[in-house]
Amino acid sequence: MIATKLIAWYQKNQRDLPFRKTNDPYAIWVSEIMAQQTRIDTMIPYYHRWLNQFPTIEACAEAEVDDILKAWEGLGYYRRARFLHQGCQYLMKYHQGIFPDTHEEIAKIPGIGPYTSAAIASIAFGISVPAIDGNVLRVVSRLRKINSDISKESTKKEVYSLCYDWMQSYNASQFTQGMMEIGALICTPSSPKCNLCPLQSECASYNDQTMLDYPVKPMKKKPSEHHYDLYLIYDDTNLLVSYDDEDGLMQGMVRLPMVQSTQTAPFDRVKVATFKHVYSHKIWYCTVYTASPDSFSYSSEHYQWMPKAKISSIAWITAAKKALAYIEK
Repeated sequence: MIATKLIAWYQKNQRDLPFRKTNDPYAIWVSEIMAQQTRIDTMIPYYHRWLNQFPTIEACAEAEVDDILKAWEGLGYYRRARFLHQGCQYLMKYHQGIFPDTHEEIAKIPGIGPYTSAAIASIAFGISVPAIDGNVLRVVSRLRKINSDISKESTKKEVYSLCYDWMQSYNASQFTQGMMEIGALICTPSSPKCNLCPLQSECASYNDQTMLDYPVKPMKKKPSEHHYDLYLIYDDTNLLVSYDDEDGLMQGMVRLPMVQSTQTAPFDRVKVATFKHVYSHKIWYCTVYTASPDSFSYSSEHYQWMPKAKISSIAWITAAKKALAYIEK
């Protein structure tokens, strides 16, 4: 009954989203990767731009890494873009650029995890394999009052088993998308719209009004805080940049020279701005300074001079991009 009600609701209430209108596994893959950690209304313009710039697996595979990162700029979590690029190169090497049509082969593509492989398999190819993400974990936890931590593999397996049983003999594509949609529109984290839910009569937590007790989650860790000085060092034609990504964040992205914050520096500098930049697990408190190229005495093997004319054409980490606004025109 759950699948019947869910699919009927989805057919009437699905959002008008561009990736709902295609069976192209490459386009579905792009949409699923972009939608991770990103709001749908934010990622849609990027989705269109990506497919215009890299319309095929081959086009993505042959692109330069810098072009890939630039196309992703602003979406964050840049590893996703690198994985897409590497995955397309894998498909060119081992599948002649043709997307495999079995779940087992899809799961072998670098950068595609269990959720994404199942989403592509079920949506693009109609294979009855559950795609378990945060939305699905929340919906099923409430439906069945699952009292175990959703971060545990045993809980995920329980949810997987339930969804697997529910979706058999039904349209796998619509079941998967229906689960995604009901989690996004109805069974939301803090304000579930139970009066509009087609699964209300099937929901154990609705029966005793304990919806907000589910899903059971682990305690969140407090993000670590870091204080940095960023430097705008430039002349009429060049800007000093840094390619130091040893902290593991946004590898391959361009930065400004950046050091741990200090009260003083061994050269004259002028403070031009301060701002806070929040990552999922870190908070950067940034102070932006300018100094003359002749006096700036910090050095690093990662520093390079770059023509200022290239500023708008390369991929910057977001914190550096904020600081670039303070370059004098």
